Amino acid sequence: MNCLNKRNAISVLLLLVLLLTHAQPKEGVKIYGGMQIWGRYTNLNPGSTIGPNESENALDFSIRRYRIGIKAHPYDYLSFNLQLGNNNLSRFQKDQPPKLLDAYATWHINDHTNLTAGKHAWTGLSRYAAPSTFSNISSDINYSATPSLNVHDDFFRRIAIALHGQVGQLDYRAIVAKPFTNSLNPSLTDQATFVNEPSGFIYSGYVKYQFFDHESLSSAFSPWSYLGSKKIVSLGGGFYHHDNATQSIQLSDTVLHAMNSWAVDVFVDLPVNNKTLTGYIGYLNHDLGPKFIRMVGANNPADGSTGLGSLNGRGNSFPITGSGQIIFSQLGLGIQLKNSHMIQPNISMQYSNLELVADDIVLVEGGVSYYLDKHQSKLSISAQSRPVLTEANDQVKVTDHKLMLIGQYQIRF
Repeated sequence: MNCLNKRNAISVLLLLVLLLTHAQPKEGVKIYGGMQIWGRYTNLNPGSTIGPNESENALDFSIRRYRIGIKAHPYDYLSFNLQLGNNNLSRFQKDQPPKLLDAYATWHINDHTNLTAGKHAWTGLSRYAAPSTFSNISSDINYSATPSLNVHDDFFRRIAIALHGQVGQLDYRAIVAKPFTNSLNPSLTDQATFVNEPSGFIYSGYVKYQFFDHESLSSAFSPWSYLGSKKIVSLGGGFYHHDNATQSIQLSDTVLHAMNSWAVDVFVDLPVNNKTLTGYIGYLNHDLGPKFIRMVGANNPADGSTGLGSLNGRGNSFPITGSGQIIFSQLGLGIQLKNSHMIQPNISMQYSNLELVADDIVLVEGGVSYYLDKHQSKLSISAQSRPVLTEANDQVKVTDHKLMLIGQYQIRF
C-alpha cells in the first residue's frame, strides 16, 4: 500500500475514533467489532512457490479478518453504519491497515420499506450473495454466489441504492449498483474474462418467503445459523445482471458479455429440544460469457507459481464459480451442552457443472465448531478437499484433490 493510501486509511480511522468518542449515549448507538485468527495446513497446488522455492505443503498463521464499526439510529426515519477492517493479515501481507468497508445510511420509509444508499453489501441473487462472515458454522464462507468478488465489488460491497423490506411473510431486496473500476488488462482469447468496463450497471434482486420467524433487516449479510434463537424456514429466489462484465474474442471480434445469473434456495434453522438443525441448499445458474471460470484462493498461503502443473494457480486456489450450474449445500447439528456451550458438527458440499470443464467438480468440507458464547466467542476446525484442474488434449478435467486443514478462533463484541 502506498503512502497516500496509508494516509487515507489513517484519516478514516481517526474519523471513526472521533465519531466513537463523541457518539451520544442515546439508545441505538452501538460500537461493534470482531476478529478471526487462523492456523492452517495446506497441500498446495502443483507448481506453487513460497518465496524462491517450489513447495508442496504450507503451515501458516494469519488474521483472516478484523472489523470495527459504529451503527446508530439517531432518528425514527434514519439509521447509519460505518465500518473499518481488512482481510488476510499474513506473512505475505504484514501491512494491512484498515480501510473503509461500509459507509451508508438507511431511510426507514414505513414499516414495509427501507431505502439504503452508500457503500454497502445489499445485493440480489441468493441468500449467500452477501454471506455473513462472522456467523458461519464452518471455518470460512462459500463463494459460489459471488463470481466478481473483489473485481467489481470490494469485499461484497458496492456503491449502490437498495430498496428492501418485508411485507407479511415476504422479504424483498432490489438493488441498482455501479461496479468499481479495476486494473485488469487481460490478453483476450475465446474464453471470457473480467475486464475494466465501468460503464455497465448492475441490477439485482432477491425475494424470500419466511414461514415462521422473520429475519432482521438491520444488515445486508445473511447469517448461516441462529443457533436455536430463531425458528427459520425460508424459500428464496433471485437474479443478478451486470452489463459488460466480461470480454472475449469471438470470430476475430472483441465481444463484451453481460453477467446473467439466477438462483433458488432453501434455508432451515430450527431448534429441536436441546439441538439446532441447520440446513441450506441453493441452485445457481451463471452465465458470464463463453467458458468463463473463476479461480480464487482465500487468504492464499503461497505467493507465487511456476505456471506449471495445474490450471488452479498458486496455493489453495480452486474454481469457485463459472458459466454453468452450481449446487451448494450445508448441514449442521448444534448440540447444547450443560455448561451453556454448544458443539456443532457440520458438512458442506459444492457441486459444479461448468462449461469449460469436462468433469463434474466437487468441493467437500467438514468440521466441528465449538461455541463458548454463541458467535461471540467460538473455536472451529475444518477439513477441505478441493479439486485440481489440468488441461490435456484440449480438455479441462479434474485430475486430483488437495487437502486443507483450518483451525480458527473468533471473537466478536
